[in-house]
Parts: sequence; C-alpha cells; structure tokens
Amino acid sequence: MGLTDVVRRVTRAFNPLEPVNMGLLLSGGGARASYQAGVLKYLGEAFPTMRFPILTGVSAGAINAAHLGTHSGDLKECTERLVDSWLEISPGDVYQSESSISWAKNYLFKRSRDEPDITRRAFLETSPLRDYLMRKLSDGTGRLAGVETRLASGFLQALAIVTTNYTTGQTVTWVQGSDIERWERPNRVSFNTSLTIDHVMASTALPLIFPAIQIGDAYYGDGGIRLAAPLAPAVHLGANKVLAISTRYARSRAEADEPQFVGYPPLGQIFGLLMNSIFLDALDQDALMMDRINALLDELPRRKRLGLRPVELLVLRPSVDLGRLASEFETTVTGPLALFSRLFGRSKSPDWLSMLLFENQYVTRLIEVGYTDAREQHDRIEGFLEDSELPPRSEAHLAELDGPGHNS
Repeated sequence: MGLTDVVRRVTRAFNPLEPVNMGLLLSGGGARASYQAGVLKYLGEAFPTMRFPILTGVSAGAINAAHLGTHSGDLKECTERLVDSWLEISPGDVYQSESSISWAKNYLFKRSRDEPDITRRAFLETSPLRDYLMRKLSDGTGRLAGVETRLASGFLQALAIVTTNYTTGQTVTWVQGSDIERWERPNRVSFNTSLTIDHVMASTALPLIFPAIQIGDAYYGDGGIRLAAPLAPAVHLGANKVLAISTRYARSRAEADEPQFVGYPPLGQIFGLLMNSIFLDALDQDALMMDRINALLDELPRRKRLGLRPVELLVLRPSVDLGRLASEFETTVTGPLALFSRLFGRSKSPDWLSMLLFENQYVTRLIEVGYTDAREQHDRIEGFLEDSELPPRSEAHLAELDGPGHNS
C-alpha cells in the first residue's frame, strides 16, 4: 500500500462518505449485448456477493437488466443463467427466420388482416423474440417475474428500462421500484409502472429494423434513439456509483484514421455509423461531461455546488472491435441478413451486422471476449466495487441532478 492510499484511508476514516448506492448501466448494441453477459459472468464469479440495487437498461441492454432484475439468487447464479440464455439464442429466437428470397417476397407483396399496406411496419418481424422473452422473463401474464419479490426483500431498489416514444419524440424511462420520484427534463420523462415484456420489447426495437411496440395509446421504439444522457436514469434513481458496460470499442488514433472502404461509402458503412451514433457514442459523451463537471466541483466548496453531487463512474468496454469481429462471420449468414449484406456492401467493420448477428458462434465469441476483458481488469473493478472513496479525476466523474451543465 502506497503513501497516497494510506492518506486516503485515514482521511476517509475521519470524513466518511455517504453509503454507496451502486448502479449498473447496460447500454445497447443488439447482439453485441452478449458481450455484457460475458463481463457479468466474470463479475459473478469474482464477486458473487456483489449487489446492484439500481439496474438500468437501454436497447438490448434492457434484456440483460431485466434478466438480473427478475432472477433470484446471488450475482453468480444470475449471471450464469444470463450466459446460458445467450448461448441458447438463435436468429430464429429473435426474428422470423426465412430465406432471403422468401423474405423479400413477403416484405414487398404479402398482405395480412392486420397490415392493409403492402409493406410491413419494419424490415424484420420480432414475434419470436417476444415468445422467447415470455419464456425466460415473464410469469405468464406478461409482467417481469420476480421483480416485486426482489424489491420487497430490499435486494433490488429500482429497475429502469429506457424507450423512445415515437408519438411525442420523448425519451421515456419506465421504472419499477420503491419510493421512486418521477423526473422531467427537456424531451425526457419517467413513469413509475409495473414492468412488462412490452417495455423490454420496446427498448430493443431497433429503428426501422424491428417494429415499434404499443404501450397504452402510443408506440415506442429503441431507448437509445434520442438518449443524450444514458447515465441520467441511474443518477436520478439515487446511484452514487455507476458501473457501465459499453459495447463500443475505443479505437486508437491510428485505427480511427484507417479507411474502412475504398471509393464511395457503401450503404452498410453509412448505416453502421448511424447505428453507432444512436446506440454507442452517447455514453462516452456523457462520461466526458461528468468528468468536466467533476473538475469544476473540485474548485467549489460544497455549499456552492448548486445541487450537484458526486457520482463515481467506471466504464468497461471491449478490447477488440466487435464490428470487425462480425466481419469474420459475414460470409456465413443466411436469410434476410445475407440479402442485407449484398445490398449494404462489404466493409472492414460491418457495425450494422454486429447488431443483428445472433448466430451462436458470434455470440459465444463475444461472451468469451467479455469474460476475458473483465478478468484482465480485475484489480480495477475490485477497487471500484469495494472502495467508496472517489478515485483520481481521470476515473472519477460527477453528475448533476438538478443544476445546470448536465442532462441528468
């Protein structure tokens, strides 16, 4: 133990911080969310008694958050079941599996009683995903099983699932929890409710690719579409520490400057950039804003902080480019994905494919990468989970509840 660590421990003994209220944020990325399952599996093995009383999920991360919120047992048991669920999944469990010719024919020409228009509401039909989630997460009524029990026992404080209201354009966070106060911000609101499979389906409804889900009188889609501050729900729910698991690979300067294609940009490259901007980039921007607020608050006495409070953040992310990893499987895809691949063109890092590639080989690989990444970050994770003191500024971030400067 170095001198700095000794000074910090002595300082904390005389100036104890508020009790730790740990939040877990699981971001989006479609099939990439299987990477989060690998990270969580290692956390369960290394820290089986660790508890995340505040769970927030966005897009495909909502599936993982809902799984942790519904299943009983310690973290090790929950994460083992989560990994098993991902290993069982296949494209046919997510969307209707058919040949590319059948898909094109049905999409362009098939009429149904429910759909008077010749085109369907989205490129892929996700009724199989609903059936899969009903088997895995529901009590048979459509509600998320086990959440009420875990809330009553105090093991869980809140489970939040983020969606986008297509009718109003607002980001809506649906929360099931104990003594939760609603919040309203520009284009962002929350509602207290009993969470259902519909909320999870809505949060995972990739725009244009998966159909919107009706909740009440409105239709909802993926929660990442307009979510500029993905850390905000956990902060509103009272977290003063947030562990965020991103599915975005942080490219080096040299990697960022490397061309992904030659000539005019293929549709797949453009679509992948759009998907990244929606689902992956916002977390990094939000973390940067928190870091800047932290720097400002370092210069202010507590009485002048205008409602700001410290929130320690640790972001875990892939050590490899998951989009580039998906390119290894591009020639093996069948059905609609094969047709999309031909239409979109080839690139070195097909990010669009990485979000839709629910093939077992790819999912298994992502789980392995997540597990290995977490294991290699063990010391950093251990310090974050066990030590309630704020770390140096490069790893500590502060978020705002009501003051200016951050969209909490």
